[in-house]
Amino acid sequence: MIDGPEGILTPGWSGLRIPKACIFGLGLIGGSWAGALHQMGWEVFAVDPERSSIDEAVCRGWIQAGWTEMPAFLEVDLVVLALPLKELANGYDQLMGRISKGTVVTDVGSIKTEICNKSQRDVQTHSRDFYFVGGHPMAGSEQSGFGVADPDLFRGYPYVLTPATDCPQQVVQKLVEIVQGFGAKVVFREPVKHDVEVAMVSHIPHLLAVALTLATQDASKEGESALELAGRSFRDLTRIADSSPEMWKEIMVRNAEAILDGLTFWERRIKELKECIQQGEGEEIASAFRKAHEVRRFIN
Repeated sequence: MIDGPEGILTPGWSGLRIPKACIFGLGLIGGSWAGALHQMGWEVFAVDPERSSIDEAVCRGWIQAGWTEMPAFLEVDLVVLALPLKELANGYDQLMGRISKGTVVTDVGSIKTEICNKSQRDVQTHSRDFYFVGGHPMAGSEQSGFGVADPDLFRGYPYVLTPATDCPQQVVQKLVEIVQGFGAKVVFREPVKHDVEVAMVSHIPHLLAVALTLATQDASKEGESALELAGRSFRDLTRIADSSPEMWKEIMVRNAEAILDGLTFWERRIKELKECIQQGEGEEIASAFRKAHEVRRFIN
């Protein structure tokens, strides 16, 4: 394990050379990271199993080069693990002994407890010599793949960082400066708290979008479809139901406890509103709308 407050980072962080980064996974998020770092003057490399994604990233000028498999050694200052949740732990393990001492590593996974606990176990056993700071951009799209990557994807949205308490402040600050350079708003959370809160603001909304879409189909009469009447409100509410089924399968299963707890809150509220409708309590319904208006004011 590396320690000491000074001289702990690789040369690119101190301006001794152009900073270098490697992105593992050139999907929407990883590709957007590559483009954003390129705009900040970084030399960017990538590892992705799809040669076509690497070639397109090179063509756009966002990366210098890429590999379909991790090289024997990476001389970089920053590694971004933009991998599916089921591949994240393996991607992390591949870094052991194959990146420079003092490299900063972060991820973009929507569940933080698993990977952060793994990192802390490695600290305790002195089995790694790089720094890890968990991360999760609260920005994205129902679309996926490098083709829809956008360097401005993170601008204006929260970006959660979950550094361990023993992570040097100098390391955390470097990552904060990068994320802020993307135009994102840095928010700090402990991993467990992140997973509980993100269940409410991201995971459950995706479930509700799927449920509403399927329920609308169920309510349609034979030969007719209520979907023919779908306007902007329905389209906006259900847009995220088009997200990757494989990705969301992993998220729902891995964060099941927090999601189930969150659904309890939602079920209580929908039951209250249903009872108001059954009893014709129009003022109670209006009061719920007013309260929701006030709550939404806290969304920055």
